[in-house]
Amino acid sequence: MTVQLEATTERFLRPIDVDRVRRNYRRVQMQRLLTVAANAVILLLVIVAGVALYRHAQSAARFAVHHVEITGSHNTTRADLERVTAPYIGMNLFTLDIAGVRRDVTSLAWVKTAEIEKSLPGTLRIRVVERTPAALVDQGGRIAYVDDHGEAFAPLSPSIGDSDLPLIAGAQGSDLARCVALLKRLRVSDPALYARISEVRPLPPEGVEIFDRQLRAPVYANEDDLAAKWRQLYAITEAEQFAPGDIAYADLRFSGQVVVKPLRPMPPPAFAPRPVVESEITN
Repeated sequence: MTVQLEATTERFLRPIDVDRVRRNYRRVQMQRLLTVAANAVILLLVIVAGVALYRHAQSAARFAVHHVEITGSHNTTRADLERVTAPYIGMNLFTLDIAGVRRDVTSLAWVKTAEIEKSLPGTLRIRVVERTPAALVDQGGRIAYVDDHGEAFAPLSPSIGDSDLPLIAGAQGSDLARCVALLKRLRVSDPALYARISEVRPLPPEGVEIFDRQLRAPVYANEDDLAAKWRQLYAITEAEQFAPGDIAYADLRFSGQVVVKPLRPMPPPAFAPRPVVESEITN
């Protein structure tokens, strides 16, 4: 047992082959170095190919803008759109400045926003969202369309937009915005009343003068109870059988009453009292 134990111990305690270990280490290191070098070469080739492809794309004529497709334009003329997009014809689609295109297109009066899309190999797609006019505004004799925010954006044109919109006169700044907001509310809440409005003029502090196209006369009112008072005015004009042009004006600003000044003498009541109508108002 002792002899066998000593033999086994000697077998496991043999001296290490240092040269062989060093050779294995150098071989492993060389393999790692070759792997890193191969990966670097592959990466370099990919970069070179990418740069070459990029340069080709930047300079290739087939990627130049040949077509501009525009949708969503109704009041913006084709001539105006072509004028702002013509400089981009022939430019490389990859180097085209999208923000610049959007800025040029939205500089047109009727254009509210624009979405730009590049379509290979050479098409530029533009989708336009136009402004919605809320009214017309008189700017010192120049009639322009105004949007829901009270911003005048385009001159009145017989061939563009709706020339039958209510006209806002004598208003600017906050008064203009107030009149636009009033028309917007009436257009939604009382379309019949809105359809009768031909012109609106602000009156301080929160009143308005409205020209009723059906009565053909101005109506003075406060904004807070305009619709209710106007309904009372309807009842009076129907009861008195006023025709268009029969009254000088109606004033709805007084609490609990509606004042109407006729242009013709009123006949005396026959059998029953009629609604109270002021025949004359003195200042």
